[in-house]
Amino acid sequence: MEGLDSLLLNVLFLIVFLLFIPFLIENNGKFTSYDSYKKKWAITLTAGIAIISCISFRITIIEGYSFDLRLIALIIGGLYGGFKVGMILAIITVIYRFLVGGLGASASLIVMIFSLFLLFFAAKRFHQYSKIKKIMIGTALSAGITLFAICNSIFLFDVPLNGAFIVMYLTITIATTAAILYTYEWFQETILINQRVLKAEKLDVVSHLASSISHEVRNPLAVIKGFLQMMEQTELPQAKRREFIGICIEEINRANEIIRDYLTFAKPAPENFGLLDVSQELHRAINIITPLANMNSIEITTCIEPCYVEGDAQFFQQCLLNLTKNSIEAMPDSGKLSIQTKREKAELIIVISDTGKGMTQEQLSRIGEPYFTTKGREGTGLGMMAAMRIIDMMNGKLTVTSKVEEGTNFYIALPIVEVDTTEEKEELVG
Repeated sequence: MEGLDSLLLNVLFLIVFLLFIPFLIENNGKFTSYDSYKKKWAITLTAGIAIISCISFRITIIEGYSFDLRLIALIIGGLYGGFKVGMILAIITVIYRFLVGGLGASASLIVMIFSLFLLFFAAKRFHQYSKIKKIMIGTALSAGITLFAICNSIFLFDVPLNGAFIVMYLTITIATTAAILYTYEWFQETILINQRVLKAEKLDVVSHLASSISHEVRNPLAVIKGFLQMMEQTELPQAKRREFIGICIEEINRANEIIRDYLTFAKPAPENFGLLDVSQELHRAINIITPLANMNSIEITTCIEPCYVEGDAQFFQQCLLNLTKNSIEAMPDSGKLSIQTKREKAELIIVISDTGKGMTQEQLSRIGEPYFTTKGREGTGLGMMAAMRIIDMMNGKLTVTSKVEEGTNFYIALPIVEVDTTEEKEELVG
């Protein structure tokens, strides 16, 4: 049928300007929370462009008179944007239609006045209605105004319209309005769900962050508790007491740094990459965990050779403490903790082994998952996850092997940095 191509092109304009562009605007991360004022202007702009596009590609019935689907853009824009938006869209329609010219311009003015009269009542509580009611009201409004436009053309302007065209025009208008309203509502629901999911994820990050802080701060607190208990229960020389008090103060400062870092970053994100003396870092970690090991009657053996890697001293120390503390906690009734280093080509392998309870293959496969722990209520699984991330950011690899009742082995592979010993003291970060 003549003019069908133009009608279908009008449908395309409505889909693009009333559905996809508003969806892209609202679904964009920068505009998910834009206020109602901006939203109304966005509706005015997109619906106005849709109206102009529809009028530009109209179906000419007789010379100077045409039909198109501009009314759908007007109705949807007026219902979702409000009566004031509807007035602006009506003015745009009338002005552009008079610029195009022809007999239909006068008819368009009458139809716009009738449309605004209906929109004044329909738009008031439109946002409060359910999705089905919105579709029904919008479709009824579209059908009523379209029928009025047809009658207006026939009876006031004597435009000869055949029955087939009237049926086709009404059918396409009603079907298109219903489809666009349904799709628009579906898009709005999708955006709302995405916003709720995003909010839930943010809350989960906050929860994750709080759990992480709690977990990581336990390490220095456990060390401080161990030293304080030792000083309370044992008569120590004054020099030794001062040394232990110094370590306690150092651990309090470390707890402070952990809290500061986790408040700044939701996940480990090293700032101060530098040269690390692995031997020094390991011995520092051993000194810190020794009181905790003594409390559990655990023997610590070491075989550490000097070597240098690149990383953040704070995070690397946190990683070592997480792993060694896990090993100690796996041996509540005594055992052996072994810490060794060895070179394999261009890599340094740090091996931390314990003779604890070990893990099953199923537990081993879940190592590093958030909130997975073998400690029950005592753990969160975040310490192991943080350790794996830290090693990954040092361009290394952390692997774990374990057997039930035999123990667990942590293998940390890190790229070796060759250091000129004459410059060592100047470059060392530890």
